[in-house]
Amino acid sequence: MAGVCGVVLVLALAIPSSLQSDPTPLRADQGNWTVDDCILVRVASQIVLQPSPDNLNLTVTMELPVEAIASGDCKVPETKGDPVPKQRITLNWKETKDGVELLRNITMEFSRNETSQKYGVSRISAVYDVKQYVEVENQTDPVTNETIPVNVTVIQYVSMTTFKMEPMEFLVPLNRSYLCMDAGSKMMHTELHKTSEKPGDGGVKLPDAELSAKMVQLDAFRSGSAPEGEFQTSMDCTYRPNDIVPIIVGCALAGLVLMVLVAYLVGRRKSRARGYQSV
Repeated sequence: MAGVCGVVLVLALAIPSSLQSDPTPLRADQGNWTVDDCILVRVASQIVLQPSPDNLNLTVTMELPVEAIASGDCKVPETKGDPVPKQRITLNWKETKDGVELLRNITMEFSRNETSQKYGVSRISAVYDVKQYVEVENQTDPVTNETIPVNVTVIQYVSMTTFKMEPMEFLVPLNRSYLCMDAGSKMMHTELHKTSEKPGDGGVKLPDAELSAKMVQLDAFRSGSAPEGEFQTSMDCTYRPNDIVPIIVGCALAGLVLMVLVAYLVGRRKSRARGYQSV
């Protein structure tokens, strides 16, 4: 029994106290964003993606700039079959390439678990415009009903998503904020699209993109008592419950039970021995 307790105690001490670090170097600076004081976010983040199906050796790093503009919703409308309360923040920015402004954004969706009274990030998605060009499209003239060629501006873009994350990431109790110096990385399903696609057309599947995040602090579903513009008391991602005390108590109880059992067996043997002697 002592040997088992010793092994358990060693294993408890050996549990890592931090999340696995992201192996991809992250160059982005930490930004600070809010949505109507219901969501506060601080994060340094980037996404590494391969935007071309014809050149898989081409890798692009999409860094989240501190100048990104936040928009969002403190009460995301419910969807059919999904009544879970949600909040959303989208960080938008533009980059100019060959004189053309290309859009980028990252969206974080928070969900609240009413049973456990916790919330976390249930989905992350992103959009990266690759290029803008003009292509000829045949359209029908509404007056003459003739088919005529028309120049149409087309945007080619990459969509990325984690889909719905179950269990949620960055989980924390309500009225607390999540804090982590290195939140590691997450792979995202990635597709190439263009704005001229017809409804129902699917995109071109690309290799998964890698989302990395460091210096993360997230605060959502803030109550009216939360300090305006300030993060609520944080819970660090490196926190782990102290399992040593319960293990010691368990081992002590097991030892006590063993001692009582041994004493009982010894007493029983002595009692039998006295009975034989009297006969």
